[in-house]
Amino acid sequence: MASRRARLSMTATTLATATLLSASGAWAQASAADRETARSMMQEGRDLRDKNDLKGALARFKAADDIMHVPTTTLEVARTQASMGLLVEALDTIAALRKSAEKPDDPQPFKDARAKAEDLDTQIEGKVPSLTISVAGAAEGDSPAISIDGASLPSAVAGLPRKVDPGHHVVTAHAGSGDAKQEVDVAEGEKKDVALTLAASDGKGDETAPGGEGVKDIVHSPGGLTYAGFIGGGVGLIAGTVTGLMSLSKASTVKDECKNMVCLPGQQTSDLNSGNTLATLSTVSFAVAAAGAGVAIVSLIVGHKPSGAAPASAPPADPDANPSETTAPPASESRVHVTPWIGAGSAGVFGTF
Repeated sequence: MASRRARLSMTATTLATATLLSASGAWAQASAADRETARSMMQEGRDLRDKNDLKGALARFKAADDIMHVPTTTLEVARTQASMGLLVEALDTIAALRKSAEKPDDPQPFKDARAKAEDLDTQIEGKVPSLTISVAGAAEGDSPAISIDGASLPSAVAGLPRKVDPGHHVVTAHAGSGDAKQEVDVAEGEKKDVALTLAASDGKGDETAPGGEGVKDIVHSPGGLTYAGFIGGGVGLIAGTVTGLMSLSKASTVKDECKNMVCLPGQQTSDLNSGNTLATLSTVSFAVAAAGAGVAIVSLIVGHKPSGAAPASAPPADPDANPSETTAPPASESRVHVTPWIGAGSAGVFGTF
């Protein structure tokens, strides 16, 4: 029984849809394929709306209305737009319906659709919010360009209530004296003022440090001093390790030859002296390694000017000087020379940066 009632309900809906679409000049002019497509779109739209898929339903109703252009299809488009909160769009759809001429032989469903559209218009009109936008900071004679959600506003509506849909909106203004932007939320029926103040922008986004050099000139990638520190530290570490091992070897030899590290006459005093010297060199080399590592770390943290940075501007030339006699000073070039050295009792690195 329930299945039979469902079939009867679907049959009634199909017949109603066919009736609403068939009795019009548009129906007579449309092809059989168009008419069948319109029927299908109307039924799919109602099904999707019952499932709360308003976006899908609106697409189906618009497709049917584009084919038929009759009051019944247009009414469904306006109803769905209103349900989605697209109040401004729904009013525009109803206005388009009003522009279509009413014919004496229009069927009753068309007349009912027009009446329902008028009622819907009355209900929506009081719910549409508005924004009144004002712009300050513009230069005299400069007319700012205003937009809401990316859509430009005619200059004539500046300072007057602008109808918008409920929800979130982005308001912007642009003029030769600057730009302004504000985001605003409005509820149904709300009237809100939006005050924008133009602010000048340099359009660069990079701050400039005193002396004319940009902050971005300072970078934290490895430079010449960093590499020099690592090289010096590495040489010191290697030298310290080698001399330390040699010192341990000498100490082992002296331990067997001299008791308590004191050699009697005739014993190998040269081994003892060599061991002490090597121990000193090892200590100094490790100190050099630590110093080199410190220089490398500090230079990496502090940063340096990149090698491709433009040199500082030269002082202005004497206007009375002969151009042929004026030569620009050669640009300074960075050269790194590091040479490790180890001597008796001391070790280190020297070079130029």
